[in-house]
Amino acid sequence: MQLLCYDGFSMKNKNFAQENCAIARCLEVVGHWWTLLIIREAFSGVSKFGDFQSRLGIARNILTVRLKKLVEDGILQMENTGGQRREYFLTDKGRELIYVLVALSQWGNKWLFPSGRPIPRLVDKQDLLELAPLEIRSRNGRILSNNDIEFLSPDNKHYEKE
Repeated sequence: MQLLCYDGFSMKNKNFAQENCAIARCLEVVGHWWTLLIIREAFSGVSKFGDFQSRLGIARNILTVRLKKLVEDGILQMENTGGQRREYFLTDKGRELIYVLVALSQWGNKWLFPSGRPIPRLVDKQDLLELAPLEIRSRNGRILSNNDIEFLSPDNKHYEKE
């Protein structure tokens, strides 16, 4: 993915595939705005090209490129279902993105929608109860806030401590 970054003087393309940061590398795979919407639809059971296209309102050429990239990155697998028909299914790697989708959805519902406006809810299929807010926990189970978390680079003296 080529992202446009501002370096203070000029604009340049940036590729994050080799960055020493998991977030940057993730953006290389799922950072295009259509990508997570395609993955969201796959979680909802959509598997056919035409269904992705009609549900998202995405142009065919863009959808083709996004699906190809998701297959190349191991997020989706493509299966030929006869003739030129293909279906796309989440791989194990793709299914693990549910945590990202839930986090984005919960953050968006909290901060981007005016209160009182009906919004889609994420629910447990078994009892149809809304999901509890995601929590971040330490290895010993303590619930952490943003003040408890630090991005520790490999050159930090505390990096190997566990």
